[in-house]
Amino acid sequence: MSLRPSLSSLSPAAAVVLASLAAPLLADVSGVVLDQDSNPIVGAQVRLQTTSAPVATTGPGGAFTLTTSFSGSRVLTASLPYAPGAPPHYNTAGTSVTNGATGVTLLLPVIPATSQTTSGILNLPDANFCGICHTGQYSQWQTANHAGAARDAWVMDLFAGTGTPGGAAGYVYKTSHDPGETGFCATCHISLADVTNPGNVMLDDPAFESPVVMDGVGCLACHKIDGVNGANLNALHLLGKTSYRFPDDLGTSWPFVWGPLPDVAQTMRNSEAAVYRDSLYCASCHQYTNPSTGAPGQNTYVEWQASPYAVPGPGFRSCQDCHMPAAATDGTLASGGPTRPGSQRHNHSFVGATPTTLAGAITLAANGAEVGGVVQVNASVTNNAGHAFPTGISIRNAMVLVSASYLGTPLVQTSGPTIPFWADDDVPGTQPGDHFGKPGKGFAKVTEGRINGTGPVVRPTLFIDAEALYSNTLIPSSTTDNTTVTFALPPDAQPGWLIDVSVKLLYRRAWRALAVTKGWALTPQGGPIEIQVDEKQFQVALTTPVELQQLQIE
Repeated sequence: MSLRPSLSSLSPAAAVVLASLAAPLLADVSGVVLDQDSNPIVGAQVRLQTTSAPVATTGPGGAFTLTTSFSGSRVLTASLPYAPGAPPHYNTAGTSVTNGATGVTLLLPVIPATSQTTSGILNLPDANFCGICHTGQYSQWQTANHAGAARDAWVMDLFAGTGTPGGAAGYVYKTSHDPGETGFCATCHISLADVTNPGNVMLDDPAFESPVVMDGVGCLACHKIDGVNGANLNALHLLGKTSYRFPDDLGTSWPFVWGPLPDVAQTMRNSEAAVYRDSLYCASCHQYTNPSTGAPGQNTYVEWQASPYAVPGPGFRSCQDCHMPAAATDGTLASGGPTRPGSQRHNHSFVGATPTTLAGAITLAANGAEVGGVVQVNASVTNNAGHAFPTGISIRNAMVLVSASYLGTPLVQTSGPTIPFWADDDVPGTQPGDHFGKPGKGFAKVTEGRINGTGPVVRPTLFIDAEALYSNTLIPSSTTDNTTVTFALPPDAQPGWLIDVSVKLLYRRAWRALAVTKGWALTPQGGPIEIQVDEKQFQVALTTPVELQQLQIE
């Protein structure tokens, strides 16, 4: 039996006194933020580690006062947000303090201005090394498409014809372009190699097959980025838009990384870079045009900019919010690190278009009726994603297929759009999966151009051969595309007959002709090339006698 009184058994005044004694007193923590040479740093942000508020900003002499309240000791951190091209730059740092501490000194290491050599970059630790401490992020990344970027089978088929057994069939960049032309594949797919000579590295050059390069879009390929230039938005990654930094610290550059957090004070030489919290960071690889012709490549970032998700307010969602969602529980970022709220721990699987995500973002609705002696079918596709549907590289495409039949016999389309040419393969005749000319509508960004700048105009082309945009029927974010198709009734149709209607929404990760020519049966990650996002099946009951139907048609 406890002799300690409960608050409910005390008078109101006594309860207030006891509660105030039990809680830590609000107290200021004060001191200075200096660099390693004891020079004051003005504008640094000081906070308790793992918290977002309160924050104190250093003033003249690097002085700060943080009003806070806590028990025991906590880690106090400081960061000067990184500004590319505006040195000096500093790593984040921290020190243990108690509530009410004064005279605290926080020393921020200066980032060396010199850079690693080419060989030093290629010898940086790979993702497996990072995974020793960052086990959660590493295991998630291993499932991501980013992890296979260096030797993605489809990319290797298109570049050199070496990714799959049938990869040499059809289009191969190296055999259809001038010797030595790179196609700029390496700049995103093996950026840690391309950074040595941007735009001039061959994707399959064995000289760059070091473990860290073969990670593709791996840990250091992302966390060595120190800036993305939004003023040069349509440049190709390292070709004028994205900068990497490899400080030379006695030949050991690997601890220097950039990221979104302002309070990392452990082993890594972390610097806070606000761009990691910005969709602009993703534009580094997911927004560009053809460097020679200006024809569109990927336009995902600009699509997002035009969406409601880019508008500040309660509906705002960045690329990271959707593709790197916060964890649902508290946990650590690295072994031995502090416990952080889920909002500071983001998924590194980078999930994109899957049956689940497509079903959650894209909505199909359909209805039909007998109207004026024909069956009219209306289909609506609503895009709730933060970018166009479909988005990304131009080989992605989608379509809504509409069909109507009576007792298994198809009805003849009398009006409305049809599926474009790009829905078929290049094999003579019609095979299952060929949909050109069928009732419905296609959604794609189709570019055209001459291969290597010579010969006839080809459409669709890969972005590297694109000279112009042929058509763009993508569905913008937060909009609905409506399709209406009509079908003639059988000549002997009678009231009460039931017409079967099907409306399918299909998404394809590659042009059908490309997939069939190369013999692709699955994506490089083992997923389906074609995904049926949704299907609506229903029946339309006829009500008008056939004689009146004919009069109405005439």
